[in-house]
Amino acid sequence: MRQIALFIDDAATARAALQALVRTGGPGRIILIACAPTLTRYAGRFVSPASRDQYRRRWACALFAEVHPVWAVAAHVTVETRLAHVPIEVMIQRMRVHYGADLVAMDARLARVDRTREVASPTREQALARWLVPAFISSGVGIALALAE
Repeated sequence: MRQIALFIDDAATARAALQALVRTGGPGRIILIACAPTLTRYAGRFVSPASRDQYRRRWACALFAEVHPVWAVAAHVTVETRLAHVPIEVMIQRMRVHYGADLVAMDARLARVDRTREVASPTREQALARWLVPAFISSGVGIALALAE
């Protein structure tokens, strides 16, 4: 029996990923893990931890309700729902201990701007090259001012 952990944060992408998994056939277990969006730092200042948990639970219930029709028609697949409270890497490690090493983790979350920014960050050589021209200009101006006096 195959075991798949599917990390989701949007109903449309979750439906598409779940339909593909259900169509592949064979008995198995799919664990849906809802990754709630984080609050902005300004809103997060005024919200208590209990309110954050309540927000996450309500958000996850609404997400699972939108995705439920997809797994309701699949008779050979067992679906569990969970809510992510820790980073994904930590959650995968804990789940592999609980469910076994054959657990397959799939990330079906929407791509965010800051995630792509992490990947597209410049290398050290690119960062140094970016400052090379302004450094030469400023040193040249400094030498010219020193000679002018």
